[in-house]
Amino acid sequence: MGSGVPRRMVDEPEGEGYFASVSDLIVGILFVFLLMLTVFALNYQRSSEDVEALKAELLRLEALARERAEAAERARREAERARIEAETAQIEARAQRRLAELERAEAERQRRLAQAERERNAELERLLARQREALLRALDLLDREVESRRLAREALLVRMRDRLAERGVIVHIDPRSGVLRLPEHELRFPTRSAELGPEQRRAVAILAEVMAEVLPCFALGGEGKGCAPEDQPLLETVLVEGHTDKRPLAPGGDFRDNYQLSAARALTVYRGLVTDRPALLALRNPDEQPLLGVSGYGERRPLPGALGDAERDHAVNRRIDIRFILSARTAEEIERLREEIRRVLGPTP
Repeated sequence: MGSGVPRRMVDEPEGEGYFASVSDLIVGILFVFLLMLTVFALNYQRSSEDVEALKAELLRLEALARERAEAAERARREAERARIEAETAQIEARAQRRLAELERAEAERQRRLAQAERERNAELERLLARQREALLRALDLLDREVESRRLAREALLVRMRDRLAERGVIVHIDPRSGVLRLPEHELRFPTRSAELGPEQRRAVAILAEVMAEVLPCFALGGEGKGCAPEDQPLLETVLVEGHTDKRPLAPGGDFRDNYQLSAARALTVYRGLVTDRPALLALRNPDEQPLLGVSGYGERRPLPGALGDAERDHAVNRRIDIRFILSARTAEEIERLREEIRRVLGPTP
C-alpha cells in the first residue's frame, strides 16, 4: 500500500491490463473520431453555409451582372436610338433645307411665270384693243352700209310714191318690208277675173312710167331720171305680187282657186308694165339676172287689221303689191359679218 503503486494495477492480472489499455485507446480513438466528426460536421455545416452564402452571393452577382448587362443594353439601345434620332434629325434638316430650296425655286419659277403671263396678257390686251378698235370701225362701216341700204330703199319707195301721187295714183308704202301697195280702189279687178279695165290699165301705165324712171337708179342695165348721188344698184328683185281675199272661188270659173287667180292678176300687171315700158326688161340685179318677177299668194297673206269677214277686210286684201328686195347676197354677207363681229366683240358699252 505504501509503495504508491495503484492497487488495481497490482491486483489485476497482466492480461486484463492490456485489454484495458486497448479499450482506452479505442475509446480515445473513438473520442478523437467523434471529435473530428464533430469538427467535420461543424466544418461541413460551416462550409454548407458558406456555399449557400456563396451561392447567394453568386446569384446576387449574377443578378447584378444581368442588371448591368440589361442596363448596358438599354444604354446601348438608347445610344443607338439617340444616334438614329440624330441621323433622322439631320436627314429631316437636310430635307427641310432641300424643300425650302425647292419652294424658293418654285416661288421664283411661279414669279417668272406670273411675270411672263402678265406680259402676255398685257400684249394680248393691246392686241385685243387694236382688234376691237378695228372691229368697231368695221362694224360702224357695216352699220352705215346697212343703214344706207335701208335708207336707199326707203328713198326709192318715197320717190315712187311721190311721183305716182303727182300723176294721180295714190299708193301706200311699207319701208320696213320694202313694199309699195296698190289698193283695190286704184287697181280693181272684176270679180273672179284677171282682166284690167281702162282706168286700171292707165294706173298700170303710170306705174310703169315711174318705175322706168326710178328703178335704173337702184339696178343695173338702165339710166334713171333724177337719180341722187347716194343711189346704188342694191336691188335683188322686184316682185309683182297678187293677193286676194279669203273667200273661196265658186266652181266652174276660169280659175281653180285664189292662188291661181292672184298669180294671174299679178301676171296681168307685170305684162302691162313691160308692155308699156320695155326698158324694164333690161334691168338686172348685181348677179346680172332679170330684175322683175311675179308671184301670187292667194288669200294666205292678209294685211294686219284686215283679218275678219267684213267687206272692208275683203276689199283691203284684194290688192297688188310691188315688193323691192335688196340684194340677197350682199345683205346676207353683211348680216353674217355683222353677227360674227358682234360675237367677237361681245356686249358693247
